[in-house]
Amino acid sequence: MRLLLLHSNKLEFKATKKALKDIEISGEKEGKIGQCLVVFWTAEETDTNTEKIAENSFQEIKKVTEQVNEKTIVLYPYVHLLFGSKPASKGTALEIEKKLEEKLKKEFEFYKAPFGYYKSFGIECKGHPLAELSRVVTNEKEIEEKEKKKSEFTRFVLADENGKTYEITEKNWKNCEIFKSEDKKIKILRQFVRNELEGKEKKGEPKHIELMKRLELVDYCDVSDSGHFKWYPKGCLIQDLILDYAYKLAREWGAVKMKNPLLIRSDHNEVGQLMNEFHERDYWVMGGKDKFLLRYASDPLGFPFMQKINFSYKQSPLKVYEEATCFRREQKGELSGLQRVRNFLMTDMHAACSSVEEAKKEFIYLCEKFAGLMDDTIANGRWVLGWEGTVDFYEENKEWLIDINKKMKIPAFFKLMPEMSHYYAIKNEYQTISEQGANIQVSTVQWDVKDGERFGIGYIDEDGAKKNCPVILHASSFGSIERTLASLLENCVITQKEDGKNPILPLWLSPSQVRLCPVSDQHIDFANKLADGLEKENIRVEVDDRTESVQKKIRDGEIDWVPMSIVLGEKEMDGDLPVRFRESGEVKKMKYEELVNYVKEETKGMPFRPLPIQREISKQITFVG
Repeated sequence: MRLLLLHSNKLEFKATKKALKDIEISGEKEGKIGQCLVVFWTAEETDTNTEKIAENSFQEIKKVTEQVNEKTIVLYPYVHLLFGSKPASKGTALEIEKKLEEKLKKEFEFYKAPFGYYKSFGIECKGHPLAELSRVVTNEKEIEEKEKKKSEFTRFVLADENGKTYEITEKNWKNCEIFKSEDKKIKILRQFVRNELEGKEKKGEPKHIELMKRLELVDYCDVSDSGHFKWYPKGCLIQDLILDYAYKLAREWGAVKMKNPLLIRSDHNEVGQLMNEFHERDYWVMGGKDKFLLRYASDPLGFPFMQKINFSYKQSPLKVYEEATCFRREQKGELSGLQRVRNFLMTDMHAACSSVEEAKKEFIYLCEKFAGLMDDTIANGRWVLGWEGTVDFYEENKEWLIDINKKMKIPAFFKLMPEMSHYYAIKNEYQTISEQGANIQVSTVQWDVKDGERFGIGYIDEDGAKKNCPVILHASSFGSIERTLASLLENCVITQKEDGKNPILPLWLSPSQVRLCPVSDQHIDFANKLADGLEKENIRVEVDDRTESVQKKIRDGEIDWVPMSIVLGEKEMDGDLPVRFRESGEVKKMKYEELVNYVKEETKGMPFRPLPIQREISKQITFVG
């Protein structure tokens, strides 16, 4: 069944004469209706399950009424919607109409134009971005047909870290010479390519889900929607530190911080056009009599912000940074821990550039910074670079693109298409692989050639005229804090599996960096004095002041993934400190100054925040039973 849905200010129709023999008029011969959703429909020969067709059509119509906030429906039979397919029989079409009418009447003010008659009509469509929608409804499911943007990749290229390229196909990629290497980066590249060309193998629940709860970082929230999470104090610390890192990177780049609302007006023309380039499922909320979208990405609000800023070619590029809370109502079956969520926080950067040369310079800078970001967070070189773009852009800029890979010393996979599917001519994605073998995107840099003109984002040229920016760079340092944490935890599991090391988070992100374990109560004062000194050196430290055995204190520190534990007894009060490193299990004697210097060196250049919970273990709350 095919539907054309027009949100209209008014509709007028009048039946003139029969188009089908032996048809009785059903409904009014003529009508004049005010604001309504007009549903032009025609049934197809393949619409054999009339109940399913009626139900699926009802659900699709209802979804659109919620989007446009409409309570009046007009069913208008219109066989001219068919292109190449055959219409259903008269009996089938009338049966579908009857069942659909029964469903709609229960929830809407309902009208219909007569079936099987020629009709004259006049309509005034509202003209907002959601006012004109079309659908194809099948016996199984509805298919959205609003200007589909197919990203059909027709060419695939691999590049090693030295810049050598290999053309592959979906059929022969496994035999590519590059995969003969035993290098860890190439093994990751192979898994990434497999996922991209063949899809990920299903292997059960991701490992990070159990870890995020056991380490008291993040948890599900049964009073919210699926895909929304609650963050415990330790998880909040990690989130804050990642945001601090992202903001520092953005300021060093020269961006200014901005903040936009969460609600988007769906009737804003340019925003509506941008919305239609994405296929994420939207969250709709009521605001009095109006309906709004919860922001699904920062662009729809960031670009109108940039649109109103006047800057000259001397001030170009205009760089902005935002920490954007976003919502995407993903299918419930697609949700997967922190890897696929419905509410996430992203750190977004944009640069409106006055020339292609300027954009290339900024693009390279961001690529190199994000390579460093991946090593600072995910570490161990366990990441790979994916590219998507057009064949023409790749051919025109091949040497430049490959040189970017060489500078980052990372292998890459290019997926190329004949035409642009969205706003970008090329983009890259900094991807990691989970313990289960799934791709997890952390960062991205994108080359946007559409939105400068679409939003009128421009600069004042030397001659005093305003010109649209030819390129706007999109750069998300952390496309999702949630995915980043998932990647961190999954990488810890892989480290233990492949390297035989005990899992730990990077020291700058570890909620507790040092745990002091007094042998007895008489050593607690010394532990607290030592902790006071470490805190002054910006080191997160805990004191296990419980009346437990030393063995249990050490074991609990291991369970909590504390990177360094120190047992404090009589001889430690005047001597070296026996520092136990969780990752290796090694115990190393260190002087106080050596310990401080070690932590400072390992966290050099990284942001710091104090311990997010009570210092004394006896006072700490257990958040997860």
